[in-house]
Amino acid sequence: MARSVTLAVLRSDVSQQADIVGATLRHTPASLNRLINQAIQRFRERISAEGSAHFLTSSTGTFSVGATSPYSFQTLDLSAVSPSLVRTFGIDVTLNSQSNSLLHVPFSARCDYGGPSTTGVPVAWAHYQTNKVAILPAPDSAYTYVVWYLPVLADLSADGDTYDGVAGWEDYIVWDVVKRAFVRDQFPQAYALASAYADERWAEIVRMTARVTHAGGAVVARDTMGARMRGVGRSRLLPPP
Repeated sequence: MARSVTLAVLRSDVSQQADIVGATLRHTPASLNRLINQAIQRFRERISAEGSAHFLTSSTGTFSVGATSPYSFQTLDLSAVSPSLVRTFGIDVTLNSQSNSLLHVPFSARCDYGGPSTTGVPVAWAHYQTNKVAILPAPDSAYTYVVWYLPVLADLSADGDTYDGVAGWEDYIVWDVVKRAFVRDQFPQAYALASAYADERWAEIVRMTARVTHAGGAVVARDTMGARMRGVGRSRLLPPP
């Protein structure tokens, strides 16, 4: 269940914590709104990378067959998904009525699964561009897939617009903006205190979310499919190094 917090409340909390109540010429409502929205967008992507699926949504479709010329993989173009995509965090494929999570690998592994003429049961995916991913190896059939991704969130603009604070998560948003205010006002000691508190809040939030992460930023999918498919798709692939 959402725990909504309005933009007006977030801005008021920032002003109180930064002790800038009434300083509307130096810290205008419009500038604080912009900082709040920037903090929200950063937080959503950062917490998703930590393994939280709270802000994720999904889109489904079917793969085409074969590689996308002239590549060794199939390009899955997600530019048309709605709502629009910020970053992909997982892909599932259905095979024999069984849903399996593909392994997320670095794009540098794109040629480890064969050449342009190699097809098989997909076992992995890699970030290609913001709206594109590489499917490895290129599918040999029109498998159904589900993409899990972080959707674009419209900025809060009206005072009554709301943000889902979940379980006090908005406290981190507030202190992230407070830090920016102290940078502008050139208060290094206050910044250090605010930064330490924001770090504490972040660590507390992370402890309450999934902890499986990838150094490159996206959630690591367990190779559940690979564990079950050793003799099915892999026999047609070049073995990974």
